Amino acid sequence: MAPPELTDDVVEEILLRLPPDDPSCSARASAVCKPWRRLLSDPVFLRRHRAFHRRRAPPLLGFIHHVSDEPARRVPSFAQFVPTTAFRPAELEHKNCWPLDCRHGRALFQSSNVELTIWDPMTGDVRRQREPYGTLCTFATAAVLCAVPGCDHHDCHGGPFVLVFVGNDEDDDGEEIASASSYSSETGTWTAASTVHHDDSLELESKPSVLAGDAVHFLTYFGKAILRYDLTKLELSVILPPVAYGDGDALLMTAEDGELGLALFDGEASIHLWARVAGAGWVRRNVIDLYAVLPFFDPVHSLSLVGFAEGTDIIFLHTIHGDYRMELKSLQISKLWEKDRCFNIFPYMSFFVPGRDRTNCHRQQLQQ
Repeated sequence: MAPPELTDDVVEEILLRLPPDDPSCSARASAVCKPWRRLLSDPVFLRRHRAFHRRRAPPLLGFIHHVSDEPARRVPSFAQFVPTTAFRPAELEHKNCWPLDCRHGRALFQSSNVELTIWDPMTGDVRRQREPYGTLCTFATAAVLCAVPGCDHHDCHGGPFVLVFVGNDEDDDGEEIASASSYSSETGTWTAASTVHHDDSLELESKPSVLAGDAVHFLTYFGKAILRYDLTKLELSVILPPVAYGDGDALLMTAEDGELGLALFDGEASIHLWARVAGAGWVRRNVIDLYAVLPFFDPVHSLSLVGFAEGTDIIFLHTIHGDYRMELKSLQISKLWEKDRCFNIFPYMSFFVPGRDRTNCHRQQLQQ
């Protein structure tokens, strides 16, 4: 006696539980039969799938980092995608480029010819945009983010985006300034530059930026300051850190309530976690004893804070023993890989279901 056929409702409940961090599962399911493929590409099902998994951040599918012998000078190098799941990205020529950011399903690179490249690893879409100032600013960096109001950022592909470009320059009087402009893919234009004066030691780090609230934040070398670009007012301002970290290291992040956070390695044996609270300034939330979580920790060979996964409590550390992922709440540690030197890690996080429209993020806006 043949087993009873699965009803459409049962099939939908099964497919609803396909893991969002393994695109190969969805790909295999879509190849079973045409009805399953139609269901997996149905906008109603896709909304249910995102809602079902919405309580968690988009899954971590891999990392982008750069390979270069001279990272401090930003000599032409190549970027590398390292998968952590079965997902493999679409092809992109990464030679002579420098990874700057990865957010909302897009990766951003700076090339040696004063050009920014926006790449969607999931779809393979590539956009190129000239930098706003025509020439390469000293210690420039940039950020990319989704421009769809109210988007949950679980499946950002093909919709409008914003770039924020920050660099060091000189004004007409020869004084050092930091300048920031934003680019809209909808208008195809850069905004007028917003500037702040500073001393010549306020050089931008090449570490990932952080989106907290309605602003993008960039770290500077030696703990001098944090540059904040307000996405609503289109204004650049300076935030002083809670303390200088001297011989240690720092990493921007988001705190538990979504406010700006900062992880500070004190150069000895502790990581201090700070949050910038409205009306209260910087508040220290926790201190992590590295001897307790890293049995191999050796203060003689320091560590570096090299990345943060937005929407999670995960940071990434580099040590002489390799690169590690640390969950700040549970203090669980897992090894990523063994390398001589990893300078910065840009996590790639995204949901994926085969057959969904590349402009799905924009469609979310129209349906709201």
